[in-house]
Amino acid sequence: MSKEAKDAPVSLKGDNQFEQRVWDVLSKTEVDDNVSYLPKTSKRPAIPYLPWHKAWLLVTREFPASRFEYQDHVIYQNGSMEVGVNVIIQSHRAGPARFIQCKLAVMNAYFGAIENPDAREANDARQRCLVKALAFAGLGLNLWSESIEPVGKLDEPITPEELATLMDLIEKTDSDMTAFLKWCKVDELVDLPYERLGSAITLLDSKLRRMSK
Repeated sequence: MSKEAKDAPVSLKGDNQFEQRVWDVLSKTEVDDNVSYLPKTSKRPAIPYLPWHKAWLLVTREFPASRFEYQDHVIYQNGSMEVGVNVIIQSHRAGPARFIQCKLAVMNAYFGAIENPDAREANDARQRCLVKALAFAGLGLNLWSESIEPVGKLDEPITPEELATLMDLIEKTDSDMTAFLKWCKVDELVDLPYERLGSAITLLDSKLRRMSK
């Protein structure tokens, strides 16, 4: 981080309204088109990840004054290493900020700690640590939960098209609407959050298959 960046005026108290805005924006940002994959091996499946440069592009596109600096690394007795990063997310340098600190072990492709890592391994860990820190702010957090949907969208109500799909399944399965709403824990079907849509469709699809036998 440059001296100018370090000396930029920021409010150490933070700003709850701005922090909420950061979460609202980043947690709803689609990252699918920017995801890469660690290749599948005999010991694990392919693993999606968000490259650090693409993550940073998505953040600075919305919050252009953002910056970060790496912390001093920590070396343990067995030679393994832990890296860290400090991130400041801002729209402009004199405005409110979202501060994030994050640490990450230097790991191999199977997420085991590397003893006596070389410079490349340490640098890769720093970049992964940056992406992890941005996930705490909401960006790409769904990748850690193996969901294709941004976490910020999970609480949003279903779309009219999704509502129509549910209504069609309810009609085909002759399901009791009152009982179904109780199972979904909502008063009206239109209020069903996206997070529960998959379970609701699975339930009705299973009933429909049983009826067709």
